[in-house]
Amino acid sequence: MLAAAGRANAPVQQEVERSLGRPDVVRRDGAGAALTYRMETCALLLLFAADARNEMRLAEAHPSARRAGEAAPSLDQCAAEAATRGG
Repeated sequence: MLAAAGRANAPVQQEVERSLGRPDVVRRDGAGAALTYRMETCALLLLFAADARNEMRLAEAHPSARRAGEAAPSLDQCAAEAATRGG
């Protein structure tokens, strides 16, 4: 699902929230939104932008380490951890 970020068939915000559950941080700004999910070993920042039909579609997905000095996991690794969180 996250690999489709930025594509025309990218999931809408509601689909992501159904799959990953409620985000830890939500920020809305103009025609966009940012959701942050915090898991045990990574954090996932998901950016959404309004499409032509004004639906918020996943535009970008950025994984990061949860602890300073640790290497950031791959998107696949962080997405797998996020999927266990569930909706």
